[in-house]
Amino acid sequence: MKLKEQFLFNKEICFFNHGSYGACPKEIFSAYQEKQRFLEFQPIEFFQKHLLPGLEKSRKRIGRFIGADKDDVIMVKNATYAANMIIRSLNLKAGDEILITNLEYGACLNAWDFWRQEKGFEIKQVDLEIPLPETDEIVKLFAEKITSNTKAIFFSHITSATAQLLPMEQICQLAKEKNVLSIVDGAHAIGQLKLSLEDMYCDFYFGNLHKWLYAPKGCAVLYARRSKQHLIKPLITGWGWGETRELLTGNDFLDFNQFHGTDDLSSYLVVDDCIDFYEKYEVEKRKIKCNKLVKYFIEEVEKITGLPSLYGKFDDQLMLGEAQLPDWIDVQKFKLDLYDKYQIEIPVIKWEDKNLIRISVQIYNTKEEVDYLINALKELLIK
Repeated sequence: MKLKEQFLFNKEICFFNHGSYGACPKEIFSAYQEKQRFLEFQPIEFFQKHLLPGLEKSRKRIGRFIGADKDDVIMVKNATYAANMIIRSLNLKAGDEILITNLEYGACLNAWDFWRQEKGFEIKQVDLEIPLPETDEIVKLFAEKITSNTKAIFFSHITSATAQLLPMEQICQLAKEKNVLSIVDGAHAIGQLKLSLEDMYCDFYFGNLHKWLYAPKGCAVLYARRSKQHLIKPLITGWGWGETRELLTGNDFLDFNQFHGTDDLSSYLVVDDCIDFYEKYEVEKRKIKCNKLVKYFIEEVEKITGLPSLYGKFDDQLMLGEAQLPDWIDVQKFKLDLYDKYQIEIPVIKWEDKNLIRISVQIYNTKEEVDYLINALKELLIK
């Protein structure tokens, strides 16, 4: 059976946009629906007997996958939700400074800006050029911006719009040395990169499971280093808080944050199924092919356009990447042309002064599909 048949795709579409919302395989989606059916079949038993043990099981499995203890992670809806939990919780005030890069995801930037207006702290930007400088230079750029007022560094492990891998460990080590919090947006990392969060110095790390780990939509994880968990306040105050708290685990971080009231948390309970799928289909091995196809695509687009690469050296772990398109194209029309004329689903965006096309290659994509995309680009770009 072709791997694409394991997914619920429209068979008419050539899908190269796994990086936006992911795609859930049939067997994981069936497990998810089974949890939902049980919730409706016996809601009291689901919430009062099965939910907390199920969450603990998921936290334990995803914890092992990302190199963290089960009591240092909670399940959350998505990366943006996790970012808001952290930003809202921090006791920031006028005079405090936060460092971010120019490569961050728009929704997270909005969250920082909203709370900047509420609390009065300052956001300072670390400008990173593309192609990225060497690791030492990136760390130096951060170090030069740190002052006695700097309270936290926020950056993406893999950037969204530009598909760049930042040197997380080195930046977090710098933050540790300077007694500054490190907050890492790992929305694209879990399932693409091998992680060992306990050993990677970060204080807070969050990432989606519905992007690269095949989970249903609305499934993500937030890691908080044990020594920093007291900083996280509940985004929603519910039964896990207060003198009469219920649904106890004995851990404030978990009690305050993992259950906020009646909700369908079925997506949180299929983490086992997601990692089982990952292991069953040997995704770690298949990622090598995916990475090679991304590199191949980028090289072929560069031949067509004559435009320079966005990468000094493309990392061997990545399953998504970017290539530049000519400045004369209309990105919205170009994306629609690819979809309407060729049935290709792929993001085409404008970032700063560049027109970019971002390819995600998953285990279901083939070289024939990549070649079809390349030929479509030739027809649209070569006049």
